[in-house]
Amino acid sequence: MRNSFARLALLVSAAFVSLNLIACGEDWTVGPSDYDGGYSESFYKQFHYYYGEACRYDSFEQPYDCSDPYALGASYSVSLSVTYDGYATLCVENECSYYDPGEYVSGYDGGYRYYDFRDGDERFVIYADGRELIYIDYDKREATYLYYDYPYESYYAY
Repeated sequence: MRNSFARLALLVSAAFVSLNLIACGEDWTVGPSDYDGGYSESFYKQFHYYYGEACRYDSFEQPYDCSDPYALGASYSVSLSVTYDGYATLCVENECSYYDPGEYVSGYDGGYRYYDFRDGDERFVIYADGRELIYIDYDKREATYLYYDYPYESYYAY
């Protein structure tokens, strides 16, 4: 009986070690690298925005002449899904757009991850934590900033 438990424990340990080595790959990292343009994780997040701020947008891609922050009549719903291999789905108020890995840009701004989607004369910039969504209409030279919480200090009104 003791021998059976010892064999079972050995078998479970060997399986656990094998699974860990398989998951790590040759370079002992889990998943593709986030460096060199790789993607490290899949995620799906849905955000609801309750406040907005309208700005004019200059040719240097800077906002100016912004309104005071205002409460939206109803929440604005946005979802973002990115697969481990970089395919993205951006749904704004139930209208979805699909992007291949080379059709959008991701990066960090002040330590916060963002995704930048351009579609003709329109652009959506969404932060991965949902803190802010920026919609830019280049034809109208307008930018709308959406927030889930009231922005106590307007960053763009000065």
